Amino acid sequence: MKAHTIPPLASLMLVSAGLAYLATSPVRALAAPPGSCAVINHGAVQTSAHGVTYQNTTVRTPDGSTTLTVKQMHYTAPEGDDDSIQNQADAASLLLVSAMTGHHNAACSYWLQQQGQSVAKGLKAGGTYDLAWSSAAISRGTAHVGIGSAHLKLEGSTTAHTSAATLGLTGLSFRNVANQDLLPTTAHAAFSLPASELPALMAAIGGKAEQAPAVHVTISSFDAQRDTVQLKGNGTATLTGNVNATSASGHLEITELESLIEKARAAQQMKLAAGLVLARLVSHTQNGANVWNTSWEGGVLTVNGFPLPLK
Repeated sequence: MKAHTIPPLASLMLVSAGLAYLATSPVRALAAPPGSCAVINHGAVQTSAHGVTYQNTTVRTPDGSTTLTVKQMHYTAPEGDDDSIQNQADAASLLLVSAMTGHHNAACSYWLQQQGQSVAKGLKAGGTYDLAWSSAAISRGTAHVGIGSAHLKLEGSTTAHTSAATLGLTGLSFRNVANQDLLPTTAHAAFSLPASELPALMAAIGGKAEQAPAVHVTISSFDAQRDTVQLKGNGTATLTGNVNATSASGHLEITELESLIEKARAAQQMKLAAGLVLARLVSHTQNGANVWNTSWEGGVLTVNGFPLPLK
């Protein structure tokens, strides 16, 4: 498999949204994913009153082309039996694979939609959920993404129509991935989104949905960094399960833009480098960072009204 089959971390918001909600189904036990969807194995298991810790989890696609390994995974929830908790954690892991590799399997759609339906109900009950990975790795063909740690926290509400979530990824590393020298090594997001829109999105990200669902997300903060280059932003986004069909708008700022331009040139991404140079010309400077009002739609990034040639 060529390196470009794992997309860049523009899919982080999809990962954030999906992990948040697949990690939080309520106490109703659901069957494990069918074997035609994924093969999931766990090593040692340690349970507590409100959580479980898994050692050496492995998620594989049926054809063996894609694999996720997690050295340790810890999940806590207000309540739930062993089966339902395991299904919740497994669903989150499966979604991580799908979102970061772009691999979709129709055999997963119905199971993921079931999880999403339970999720919507659980969030309205107002629970707080926590999911953490340490030493994870995703491989698809020769492409490899390492994750030092991933931590998700989600807070539901019995009165609000939206739920608050945070997701942090640290120790990101890439091998045989397109533009890997431009991708961040750490990323954090804080956002909110409505539970009622989730079931169709779950099916779309991990499976193949006939319709393109839309989940409306408010991003209070997003931060990604590699070396001295740091990207920050906030705004709104509409997630559809397809990064190219996702739209977003808001505020964006980049610290050390010159370094990012040099990285793009070194990676032979001359259109991107040229786009960043043009963006610099129409940017505002604030506290040592270049600042823009931005929008992303149809695969086109527009900054201060100027479309950038990223492709």
